[in-house]
Amino acid sequence: MEVLMGRELIVRGKVPGYRYSPGVVVGDTAYLAGHFGVDGEGKLVADEVAGQGRRALENLRSTLEAAGMGLADVVSMRVWLTTYDDMPAFDAVYGEFFETDPPARTAFMVERLPLGAAVELDAIAVRDSAEVKARLA
Repeated sequence: MEVLMGRELIVRGKVPGYRYSPGVVVGDTAYLAGHFGVDGEGKLVADEVAGQGRRALENLRSTLEAAGMGLADVVSMRVWLTTYDDMPAFDAVYGEFFETDPPARTAFMVERLPLGAAVELDAIAVRDSAEVKARLA
């Protein structure tokens, strides 16, 4: 990670040609930018929402790991779909990654997404620490 003005930029996994940080860590909290179902060259891995959703979740997990975190640290996720008809297929894939105690989640339908994607995900994660657990107990 690259530290900039009290923020740690997560530089792993940038999509070529786009100017953004995949995530920014401030303290114990990571704010993850929109993640798509793309490969290392920035190309969509599938035409359907299930394949794109699975890869987007894998990409999100990799970005978290670069920050020393994991999917268990995700407390909130937003899902952007181009049609709500895709929600059951996406939800089935989502359940593979969050089998128990899933994070809070909001879903939105939008007309279009960058790259012609069917799904985009962004998330907020908080490092699991003894201090945080003690405050919540």
